Amino acid sequence: MSTYQPGDQTPVTAFSQLADYFAPGAPVQGRVGVEWELLPVDRQGRMVPYAGPSGVESALIRLAPGHEPLLESGHITAIKLHDGGVVGLEPGGQVELASPPLESLAGIESFMERNLRRLEAAIEPSTFTLAPWGVAPANGEEDLPDVPKARYVILKEHLLHAGTLGRRMMKLTASVQVSLDYRDEAEMSAMVDTLLPVLPYAVAFFANGPVYRGRKTRSATGRSAIWRHTDPLRCGLPAFLFKVPVRYADAARWALGRPLLFLVREGRFLPGDGRSFEAWLKVPGPLGPMTMEDWDLHVSTLFPDIRLRNYLEVRVLDSVPLPLVLAAAAFFKGLLCGQRTPPGSLGLPLLGRAAAGRAILAAGRLGPRWMPESGPSPAEAMARLLDVAGAGLRALGEEDRLLDPLRRLVRQDLCPADGWAKDRQGCWRGPGLQGGAFDPA
Repeated sequence: MSTYQPGDQTPVTAFSQLADYFAPGAPVQGRVGVEWELLPVDRQGRMVPYAGPSGVESALIRLAPGHEPLLESGHITAIKLHDGGVVGLEPGGQVELASPPLESLAGIESFMERNLRRLEAAIEPSTFTLAPWGVAPANGEEDLPDVPKARYVILKEHLLHAGTLGRRMMKLTASVQVSLDYRDEAEMSAMVDTLLPVLPYAVAFFANGPVYRGRKTRSATGRSAIWRHTDPLRCGLPAFLFKVPVRYADAARWALGRPLLFLVREGRFLPGDGRSFEAWLKVPGPLGPMTMEDWDLHVSTLFPDIRLRNYLEVRVLDSVPLPLVLAAAAFFKGLLCGQRTPPGSLGLPLLGRAAAGRAILAAGRLGPRWMPESGPSPAEAMARLLDVAGAGLRALGEEDRLLDPLRRLVRQDLCPADGWAKDRQGCWRGPGLQGGAFDPA
């Protein structure tokens, strides 16, 4: 089955269609989805290629029976799992395990554990393993060819000119993303308002990318800075997120003003020409008219720290071992979907856009040793936030045990980057693999 699946071909004729795109269809309070990216690395921590008998594709071929492989140019580039969710690929061959949206954390836990076992069984005959790290430690961004997907060819050409570190983002980074339902526009705005002051603290305690090209850097993670230098028009913290309240129309206007990366016509990905989506709407040219499928694809190529679709995505976390992945899902569910506590009542500073951006970069650089410009220390703030998240989970009828790995990190004032160490061969290894010095479980 082809990777590309046609979407809604309804022509865009009114701004209201674009704003209504962000309204949820059948939301469920507390429903959560998780996307977990993993780096395919050999014993020296080097990324392995997609192609070849010991590459990532060979593992996907072994995983495919019983599921639905998605093909592009004859190659497997994703697999729809029979129990929901998807195994996908990022441009450097990073493997993404994406859950379906599920109402319970127990369901997320079961899904992730079950399919991680499937992935591990599929890669067992190979010479690589899947590392839960935020930045690949031993490679440069052009050491290996890209995964053969047409959209990645276009993305590569765009990012070569949009910023200075876009290729490093594409090829060498891995993340955990948590998606949450909101039930209406008011709840969406309240979730954004609660989340914005929390982002730097989350970045600090999930930082897990301290090594680049075989050398320990001065940063707990390089991933935050990499994203800031990827594409300033698509990444970071859009100004509309700081409006009170945030409206669907605000998200639509911001997306309208971003350059269109590509269109799909007759199953082929065609590059944009540098114009914004709004400009394409006004003068579509020979590829028009613009459709709701075009809009959906366009929004999927925008990468802010908080992304709105018809749900909310948190996109600032490094990839970490599975216990912390589940802790992230529990943390944001309890904090945003339970009985929300205004950040001001916790003593967290309410930052403007520029200050919030600086805080995220500083938190990525220093981890828990980051000192905010005002307000409590990271450990004190996260302890308060974990209390609120735990209470929120219990109010939703959920256990709060999945928060325990994060609680332990906070009590010790550590992040996963603190667990990186050299193995007997002198290669840097992070937590989550045999030989690493740190176990978050």
